[in-house]
Amino acid sequence: MSRYIQIVTIIIVFFLAGCSSKQPIQNEIGQKSFENEDYMILSALEQEQQQNSTNATQIYRALYAQSGKVNYLVEAVKISFLSKNIDQTAVLLKDALKQAPNNIELKRIEIGLLIQQNNYNEAEIKALKLLKRDKSARNLKIVGSIYLQKKSYELALKYFESAYKADRDDNSLLNIVDIQYNYLNKKDDAIALLETHIRMNSCEISTCFKLVEIYGKQKNINGVISTYKKLYSRFKDEKYAKKVIELLLYLKDKKGAISFLEKSGYNQEMLLNIYLSSRDFTEAYSVAKRLYDKTLNLDYLGKMAIYEYESKQGKLDDKVLASVSKKFEKVISKLHSPLYLNYYGYLLIDHDIDVKKGIGLVQEALLKEPKSPFFLDSLAWGYYKLGSCKKAKVIMDKLIKVSKEKELIEHSKKIDICVKKATSR
Repeated sequence: MSRYIQIVTIIIVFFLAGCSSKQPIQNEIGQKSFENEDYMILSALEQEQQQNSTNATQIYRALYAQSGKVNYLVEAVKISFLSKNIDQTAVLLKDALKQAPNNIELKRIEIGLLIQQNNYNEAEIKALKLLKRDKSARNLKIVGSIYLQKKSYELALKYFESAYKADRDDNSLLNIVDIQYNYLNKKDDAIALLETHIRMNSCEISTCFKLVEIYGKQKNINGVISTYKKLYSRFKDEKYAKKVIELLLYLKDKKGAISFLEKSGYNQEMLLNIYLSSRDFTEAYSVAKRLYDKTLNLDYLGKMAIYEYESKQGKLDDKVLASVSKKFEKVISKLHSPLYLNYYGYLLIDHDIDVKKGIGLVQEALLKEPKSPFFLDSLAWGYYKLGSCKKAKVIMDKLIKVSKEKELIEHSKKIDICVKKATSR
């Protein structure tokens, strides 16, 4: 038996008993029957609020005894039933039905008590009789729930479908889906109904998670992703967005992840990293610019400088270099990040803009990360640009032993040629 059916009796309780704990008690004739009546009503409501069902029941029984008003006795029966005190409920219900034999709430509780006692046959008889008198969606659900407990799935489906047509309630829908999917082998019907309900109404937690559960069983990852997107759109809870991204990346669907992050606005840092992993520096620049404009965080301006430089490879004219340099100047005036110090320093060196200044910036970066092969390569390249090829070779020979980066090898070759030329003179 599914977990959903195991808890259905609890749901039935609420169908049967209504929301008595939230409704104020009205005097039947509009006047107090005794001096402390109002005070006792407030005391009973307070006990209900504190979920002290025993005390609340006793107070309502006392109110009934002193006033003779049946509504107090009905409240006592409801609270006793909701607290699942079967023996006490049976006694109170018997007395209450003598006083109000046609009270619909009491009739529902009578059915509920029979269900709690596993007397489904008698519960069915009384529920069908109640349904003839009152064809409400609530009573249709009661009958459907009884048939569900009796494993009469076709009959249960019939009554839940009737209830659903009447009120479009999520609980009726979930019972229909559970019966169709798990017991009547109507899986496609169950999925279609859920999808239609969500599309026509909204993506509520209960309905959408039921769809996620079904898609998960069928290993329909795209269906799960689509539903989590709906959940995020509805509730703006980042845990749903995170699920979407995790599943898209699991499918190696970078384009899908980028599309979702762009449209949703969720986690732009993640979007930035995905663009970088694809070496799409143009789009990475756009995201970094949005983040910088929003936060004025200089770290994003530094990233903009790097992405602008990388995206213009092959088109690095003076205008581009000036734009990148301007950004780096602003960044390093406040941030002394070794990353930006080295990057800007290398740019100044490699493009012969200001080699000495570039070396100074690289040396500052090396104070913070003295063993970085990238920073040491920049320093060696700076010495090469100044013609100090022997100094450059000392550094580069050590680097080549530990790294075979393409750029390092190219620099090393040029430095070796420079040294040979110098020694051959």
